[in-house]
Amino acid sequence: MSGAWLALGFLASAATSTWPVVTAVAVLASLAATTAVIGGRSFSGAQRALLLVGAGAAAGWIRFGLFPDPSALSREMSGVVQLVEDDGRLGRTVVVLRDDGALVALRTRDSLPFEPGETVVWQGDYRSGAFSVGSVRVPGTYEITAIRRATDTDATFGGVRSIVRSTVLRSVPEPSGSLALGMLTGDDRGLSAATRAVLRQAGLSHLTAVSGWNVALIAAALEGALSRVRLRRWVSWAVVGSGVWGYAVLTGLEPPVLRAATMTSLYLLARWRGWPREPLAALGWAVVALLLVRPELARSLAFQLSGIATAALCASDLWQRRDRWEAIRSPVVVQLAVTPLLLLRFGTYSLVAPIANVLVEPVVPLLMGATLAVLPGAVVPGLGAVLGFPAWLLGRWVVAVAEWSTRLPGASGLAASPPVWIVSWGYLVAGSALLAWIDRRSAAP
Repeated sequence: MSGAWLALGFLASAATSTWPVVTAVAVLASLAATTAVIGGRSFSGAQRALLLVGAGAAAGWIRFGLFPDPSALSREMSGVVQLVEDDGRLGRTVVVLRDDGALVALRTRDSLPFEPGETVVWQGDYRSGAFSVGSVRVPGTYEITAIRRATDTDATFGGVRSIVRSTVLRSVPEPSGSLALGMLTGDDRGLSAATRAVLRQAGLSHLTAVSGWNVALIAAALEGALSRVRLRRWVSWAVVGSGVWGYAVLTGLEPPVLRAATMTSLYLLARWRGWPREPLAALGWAVVALLLVRPELARSLAFQLSGIATAALCASDLWQRRDRWEAIRSPVVVQLAVTPLLLLRFGTYSLVAPIANVLVEPVVPLLMGATLAVLPGAVVPGLGAVLGFPAWLLGRWVVAVAEWSTRLPGASGLAASPPVWIVSWGYLVAGSALLAWIDRRSAAP
């Protein structure tokens, strides 16, 4: 469990790096007290855990306190420059044909040395609102935080993403098409405002954010296929790892997928080397490794939700063995675990989210498989329309569950957002209590 304890201290420093020193010290002291009290049966074990938390906290303080990284969190988009308009003192506006066929504007105060016909990759916050740039009318604008010329690799994966998008949307009628595409690649731009709203109110908006669940399905499918072929173990594991990272790149290296792909790689490495395979330890090492390289991920809601949900599932598996109630227990545990963060970030709650998640969870892998099944339609015209019916039917079920859930009185609503320090402190103390309990149980005769 070394990786988990180290990650706890690292995350404590990440959370408290901008807090007053007294508050940060108080949080770390509460972690130490929780660890010592709950894990007190073994003094040496508690002492080792405290040393690991301290080492993680020191590493986190160095990374977040001395070397902050201002990198943007927005997902990378790509497109072809159509028009460059100089706005004088306001900077430049570039009209780009985005890879999904939409015209958008990129705006920045800095100079943009790009010419029409060039392919660019950018990050930024999108704001809808139609206006004209020269003679071209665009529906929205990106306030960009980073932009560069596309490389050959960008163009290759951008082309693949464009083919996948067009094939799925052509083969699967709405609203299932955009939902299925979002679940497969995270590209949910086609969802209508009404569908997006009911998914959010029902606690199902996470379905269109690719996550560790998607990566687990990809890894399981590859392992299942390779088990029928006689290959050396390390070759099979290398293929699985390559497939997982290929999927991660295809989805645009979303933060939850980065976390899950890193965790999968560590898990495969442990199998290869014969090391203990502890999910919480792998999660801890994956989080620390990613935040060392990309500390801005600590502010990513998707990364936070993914990490908390994965930790909750790992804890649930330790507390209760797999049984027939797992399909009901797991969504409830995850929803309870992420509710404080959702209250903090959105000030909303959903009482029907556990029920809605129980009803749609069995459909998720089927919908992903049905969406993958329509991709041959990119090569054989007309085939996708035939293969798209199962994906449409499964997608309609998900939307129907969301619509039914939101019709229940008092199903969701607004609540006062708790202070940041309370939520952060609560998660950190809960994490230390969980890890101390696991260590105490392992040390018990």
